[in-house]
Amino acid sequence: MGAFSFFTTRELYAAGETTASIRASIEAGYFFRVIGGWYATSSTPEQAVLAMRMGGRLGCVSALQLHGAWFPPDGGLHVLFPSHASGRRSADRDQGASVFRHWHGKSGRTGSAFAVAPIELALADALECQPNHHLVAILDSILYRRLMSPNRLEVVVRRGPERVHHLLDHLDARSESGTESIARYRLRMSGIATEIQVTLRERYRLDLELDGWLGIEIDGRQVHAQEEAFTRDRKRVARIMRGGRLVLQFSYATVVYEWEFVIETIRAVIAQHAPLAQP
Repeated sequence: MGAFSFFTTRELYAAGETTASIRASIEAGYFFRVIGGWYATSSTPEQAVLAMRMGGRLGCVSALQLHGAWFPPDGGLHVLFPSHASGRRSADRDQGASVFRHWHGKSGRTGSAFAVAPIELALADALECQPNHHLVAILDSILYRRLMSPNRLEVVVRRGPERVHHLLDHLDARSESGTESIARYRLRMSGIATEIQVTLRERYRLDLELDGWLGIEIDGRQVHAQEEAFTRDRKRVARIMRGGRLVLQFSYATVVYEWEFVIETIRAVIAQHAPLAQP
């Protein structure tokens, strides 16, 4: 009952509950009261409960994560407040978490009728809040996971700040990871165009490829936990290089936190090893 295991008193009554049965369910631990008129269960996301108790709703990238979109590293807790909220309830809840407040104007929708900001409202907040390379990863993930139609996504982006409009020309619904999207976009902004998800004759696949000779592989956020998987991945890269390609491998942390190292390395390899242009 209810999105993200939240439900309102009205929903409970509509389902046949009474004041007495609601009280009994709370005492039995089936659900608990979040704030006046809102209840939750043990499976309700803790961040969403905290945001509601702070006087707002989960918004921006925090809400997008619950909807299934990519979430940026060290994203913190993003809480959406209506224009009239004082935010005083949040003053004693900031310790131990980075809280980012989003305030909507009097004419703006706050999503207060929802436990978590709807995906379009959350995306509109993110367009104002996040850097472009994070937005590309978020937008790619929305398309890849079919969380929003391409046409609707374009409408939301074009309503956002002018600085984000060009991102529509750099999205790719084939991108399977946020770090892949970030690397592709930042390379393109540096003048280096790549192809993504390139399947080779050997039936191996590269995350990114430059001019048919330089492959770029980006490890996921989690390091290979099993020796067998680690060995299999290294053998795959070795076979690709036996076919005549160079392959550079970067970790999630390197792409996210040390981008200058990534771009300098790629440029150095291009300068040293790029095939001569045919006359």
